[in-house]
Amino acid sequence: MAPPPVTQPGAPPLDCPFCRIVAGTAPARLVGAGPEVVAFLPLRPVHPGHVLVVPRRHLEDIWDLDEATATAVSRTVLEVAHAVRAVFRPDGLNVIQSSGSAATQTVPHLHVHVVPRFANDRMGAIWPAPADGAPEELDDSARRLSEALQHGHDDDRLGERETAVEERDRQ
Repeated sequence: MAPPPVTQPGAPPLDCPFCRIVAGTAPARLVGAGPEVVAFLPLRPVHPGHVLVVPRRHLEDIWDLDEATATAVSRTVLEVAHAVRAVFRPDGLNVIQSSGSAATQTVPHLHVHVVPRFANDRMGAIWPAPADGAPEELDDSARRLSEALQHGHDDDRLGERETAVEERDRQ
């Protein structure tokens, strides 16, 4: 087996399909493009009107996203949502951004799915049945998240996140 291609530090991976689309070296059905964002149809859409919105710059997931790019992506998602509504007249719409394999991210380049929804479509429900949370756990989550928002995100290090997941899984 050949070793993976070598890239410069900070350069996008050579095998990123979305980077190839952005660069114009891979085919895509583009529906919109701006200086910071590209919108195109996925290879296997849920149904007509399903659009992907991706930043031109390679960002692996939401934790790599800066505020300026987030603004550009959000603006484009909103524009695409209005276009999808005008063209396909869906009963509803899902806007989905998945980060990490546990969240079903299959391409490690930040992207947002804009998916028109129709009554009884093949996509089905995307949320599990509701479950009651323990009041103490909900209070603790609210307190910890509020503190993180008030004091910034400087302690958002992967090692700490992994420790928290391990502690949760032991319970």
